[in-house]
Amino acid sequence: MNNEYSFIVKLTTKCPWNCKSCINRKENFQNKKQSDTLFDLELFEDICKKIKSVWWEHICLSGWEPTIINNLEAYIIIAKKNNLITRIVTNGRGITKETMEKWLILWLDQVVLSIYWTTPKLVLKTRGNVVIFNKAKNAIAVLKKMKKKYNFLFIIQTIIMKDNYKNLPGIYKTAISANADLFRPSYLEDSAFLPDIRMEREDINIFTKSIIPRMIKITEKAFPSLKQQTEIIRTLKKYYYKKYPNNKYHTKNYKCKRLGHHLTFYPNWVVDPCPWHEYFPSDAQMSINKNNVNNIISKANLEEQMNLSFDYCQFCPQWEHIWINLTREKINEYDKKRKARLPV
Repeated sequence: MNNEYSFIVKLTTKCPWNCKSCINRKENFQNKKQSDTLFDLELFEDICKKIKSVWWEHICLSGWEPTIINNLEAYIIIAKKNNLITRIVTNGRGITKETMEKWLILWLDQVVLSIYWTTPKLVLKTRGNVVIFNKAKNAIAVLKKMKKKYNFLFIIQTIIMKDNYKNLPGIYKTAISANADLFRPSYLEDSAFLPDIRMEREDINIFTKSIIPRMIKITEKAFPSLKQQTEIIRTLKKYYYKKYPNNKYHTKNYKCKRLGHHLTFYPNWVVDPCPWHEYFPSDAQMSINKNNVNNIISKANLEEQMNLSFDYCQFCPQWEHIWINLTREKINEYDKKRKARLPV
């Protein structure tokens, strides 16, 4: 049994970009009439209190882009007041030296930065807006500098797709040079339903026979420790070493280990127990309000979700994602000891 829980709060469903990998995601949310309002602060505080009082210490502040809201620090303050290890997931849009310093002083613990490219041409192709190129470049520079001053977990993630997989060595080098703690290349979430950008068999062959060896050479050059090289190379060789016929990651009767261990909260009071519902329409949504927080965030309610099964589960790569550790220490993103500290 996986005892790690995942609680994600979507602070807003607004985002200035138009990423190819989010096409179905946007359509799903339009169909569900998701609100673009900010997440209610009082409800957020109730959620944080319940998470901490029951059995967990982590919360993720996400959205379509949480850094575009003007009062992100208000949510961080509430999460930290409840002693929760706090993460933000961002494409870098609202990260500046001033904002990052403000959030880190409030003891923000983890930052996940999503980048799918290393050139303006590629960012335009994958995210539909070239403005994010310089925004994210600046965010990388800011986070790298802040790593020298603050102790926070810095993760760079990407999505492997037809448009960018040949550029993955460059993204990997960016993560290394940025002093990121972890690098996470993810398989395309809804590849079965995005034929224009998913990895086909020919692409996967090129990726395993050409791209992975290039990343291994980068590893050998970047990490002098033989032990660290060995661990990273072992991880790199796991990408696409399995076969996924018809873009299916699991059997039809697959039971997701994350169901019963995950809740995503939205500004319009919707809660979804499926971690990948953004990419596949979920029919297990619940409605939360200030009167039923204790019932929604309860072991009894989560245990009911464990037996859920959706048609799209077989297409979900949730348990195929692999972290690449770029540090010499063992890293667990849910480590209760991994909390931010004040500047040195």
